[in-house]
Amino acid sequence: MKEYTKKTIKFYDGIAEKYIISGAAIVLKDKIDKFIKLLPGKYVLDVACGPGHDTDYLTKRGFNCFGIDLSERMIGLAKKNFKGKYEVMDFFDLKLGDELFDGMWCSSIFVHIKKNDLPKLLKDSTRVLRVNGIIGIITAAKQKKVRDKSDTREYVMYEKKELEGNLEKAGFKILFAEIFPYGGRNRVFIIAKKY
Repeated sequence: MKEYTKKTIKFYDGIAEKYIISGAAIVLKDKIDKFIKLLPGKYVLDVACGPGHDTDYLTKRGFNCFGIDLSERMIGLAKKNFKGKYEVMDFFDLKLGDELFDGMWCSSIFVHIKKNDLPKLLKDSTRVLRVNGIIGIITAAKQKKVRDKSDTREYVMYEKKELEGNLEKAGFKILFAEIFPYGGRNRVFIIAKKY
């Protein structure tokens, strides 16, 4: 596991219970429903699933959804509170076979990935996705950063075009992209297809 990822996971392990109680685990239904409409099949990998709210949403809609996260405490909460299959797994070292999934949901993971590590993560994404598989991404858009000094998480913001370019280099075709406001900050939402 990368050193900066360890700090991020330690942060989430420390706030896991508060995270779910505070209401931070919100399903952005309009975004995930747009992703669902484009899925070519029923198998979905929820990367950095946190406490499992999106995995639960997808599972309840009839998808065979597998949620992974590096935070053992988040995965514990997911198994306790939500439907779906969950496992602690490093997204930089996916212990999964090739072309297993029709979709990959990546809500709030890229914000914790250094830009020089993004190409490897996207390459691994193409490996586990089937041809014509869909990736859905929500991450922080480039903007002025205001953070609490006690927040030890890696926090990376992307320009929409920058993220689109990385996806295209990794073998994806952009199907939809927008910037939208959420939680007092702008977010990038992209859906792309593996070709």
